[in-house]
Amino acid sequence: MKDYYHILGVSKTSTTDEIRKTYRKMAMQYHPDRNPDDPQAEERFKEIAEAYGVLTDPIKRQQYDGCRAAGNTGDKGRPTTDFTYSQEDILRDLFKDPHFQQMFSGLLREFQRSGFRSSSTFIKRSFFGNKGGFFIGGIFFLGSLAGPILSNTVRKGLPGKTSLLQSVSSAVGSLIHSGIKTLAQGREQRPPARKNHPELDTTYHTPLTDAELRHGKTIQILVYGEKGEETLQVKIPAGSTNGQKLRLRGKGRAGSLGRGDLYLHLVRKDR
Repeated sequence: MKDYYHILGVSKTSTTDEIRKTYRKMAMQYHPDRNPDDPQAEERFKEIAEAYGVLTDPIKRQQYDGCRAAGNTGDKGRPTTDFTYSQEDILRDLFKDPHFQQMFSGLLREFQRSGFRSSSTFIKRSFFGNKGGFFIGGIFFLGSLAGPILSNTVRKGLPGKTSLLQSVSSAVGSLIHSGIKTLAQGREQRPPARKNHPELDTTYHTPLTDAELRHGKTIQILVYGEKGEETLQVKIPAGSTNGQKLRLRGKGRAGSLGRGDLYLHLVRKDR
């Protein structure tokens, strides 16, 4: 049986808040892109999430502690208290937890700012081996669908179990369409002159392969404005270069004087 306390470097008396802070730190530390020469980094990245999923779930933690107290190591006889959750069970339960969704959506933004992979494809492969769909930050990822986070308005409007998948997929489609429409309107109508506020500008590091730089790629990004979250679909033009910056006017941080611009800093990645 795995020693989840040892994996996260916490003790049996550690609180949920302490475990949460430790997990955030270790998720950044063991992101595979930070450890390209360590073949174990990706497994470690998944394992610390598994440990977090057990130690922050009161029922799982109680069962796990009971199993440890009974002396079950997984290789001697039948334990007095069974802990029968598989890694996949733990991770799927974890990604359905609203508290984890909220925290992990923040981690995804940290990954993006650091130039680390944070797409749905990467997360799905890292945690679930590309099997099925899963929840992150209130959005259901399925197949090649990639989107950061559903707005609070959409999330509150989700109905019951019978039509959950259809409703979420529809909501995501509407949200993406809204982002595309926003960009299209921006191209059709010249925005009014406004003052620049460089102190409110934001830069997102955007890793792309050589092929993606040559041929272009459509990506989705999450921005925050006066009306809350907004998902935009942005076309990286063909022929882009490493180090190039693309500007989205008026999509940076909001302040009392107005709103800055958002820059996409294109960075070549090896894989």
